[in-house]
Amino acid sequence: MNPHDSAAEATAEAAAVESVTARLEHLRQEAHELFAKDGLGVPLADIAKAAGVGVATLYRRYRDKDLLILEVYREHLDYGEKLSIDANGHEDPWEGLVYFLTKSTEQFLNDRGMRELILGGYVGGAGWARGSSHQELHEALDSLQHRITHQLEFLVARAKEQQVVRDDFEPTDMLLMSAMAHVAAPVKESGWPVSAQRALTLLLEGIRPS
Repeated sequence: MNPHDSAAEATAEAAAVESVTARLEHLRQEAHELFAKDGLGVPLADIAKAAGVGVATLYRRYRDKDLLILEVYREHLDYGEKLSIDANGHEDPWEGLVYFLTKSTEQFLNDRGMRELILGGYVGGAGWARGSSHQELHEALDSLQHRITHQLEFLVARAKEQQVVRDDFEPTDMLLMSAMAHVAAPVKESGWPVSAQRALTLLLEGIRPS
């Protein structure tokens, strides 16, 4: 084979791969914008239209909606784990607790889809694809909760040692408090809702030692 032909084929293949990657990234971005604005109930037809592709093309890449949701929000889920690691890194455990609750709630203010995803996983209601077992989505959410709880175990243990939280406070209570704060935080385009601030203040005061 002519070296020039081989090089040309390699260049063409690389360009084709880059083009497919770019189209998929565009599809994910359009899907995220719709999910963030209107929630996870957005029809796949609307996502395909926004991305400029046919519904059949979307289904060839994602066999059901849950897989698209998981891929769109995978990095956002990882951010939740990062928050727990950063919170555990605070020298003052109380500051770490406040940091985790505040930052995790902020993440949901402008993203209705993310809030529905996390709350759905927490209450066991995840799954937005008709006829799907939702296995991958549930496994991802369960894995995330396990990793976050693992980090919070150390944080809560330090908080108890310093007697800044109640003796009956448990790491899983952090996730419960976070879910409760999310419910009180309406998704808005700007600003930190007063209702969310109030909810967090009340929740944090509730875990203080009497």
